[in-house]
Amino acid sequence: MVNDNIIFKLGRGIYTAHKVHTSEYTPRLRTKAVKVGKIIARQFPFVSVSVLDGQVFADFQHHISSNNVIYLEVDRDAMESVFHTLKQKGYAAYLNPSKDFVYDNIDLSKEAVIVKPLISESPLVDFKGIKTPRLEKILVAVYCDDDLDYLHGSEWSRMFDNALSMYSVNRTAMLRYASRRNAKPVIEKAIENLGTHND
Repeated sequence: MVNDNIIFKLGRGIYTAHKVHTSEYTPRLRTKAVKVGKIIARQFPFVSVSVLDGQVFADFQHHISSNNVIYLEVDRDAMESVFHTLKQKGYAAYLNPSKDFVYDNIDLSKEAVIVKPLISESPLVDFKGIKTPRLEKILVAVYCDDDLDYLHGSEWSRMFDNALSMYSVNRTAMLRYASRRNAKPVIEKAIENLGTHND
């Protein structure tokens, strides 16, 4: 039935009778973000590294805001070393800031690097030789991460709807990652309510 386009696959064991968008989300990183990722990967060859460019959030936002921050996720035990390396190389770097710190001290429209812990088994994809989050991870992280608080609430709901209406999303992978972030019930509810936030 899948081959005959009668039903469509959404994830492992999850199907729908409705045609789904098949375009794959292609991550994009500015040259500077790629450079930061490669510097850290070279300096710390045994550390897992993921780089997210804050500009990608605008692709899904309802109220577009400027975000020029590079989010660098690394193994928890390497965070401080990575942070100090970035500072020594002249980057405006912040170590796992709280939401209050972000609101009070970080101008998201200016270039900076936020170093955060990389959650194991995060859905990542290779981009120009470095790892960057897949859409499934981005959507869950925006909901969960304190430093992305400005995107929480109704903005996140609209981002979620926009992303799932524009791109194919592996719901199984997204729910597995959401479980690791203790957010599975919220993500399941968001999937259930798809389309109710876009007016």
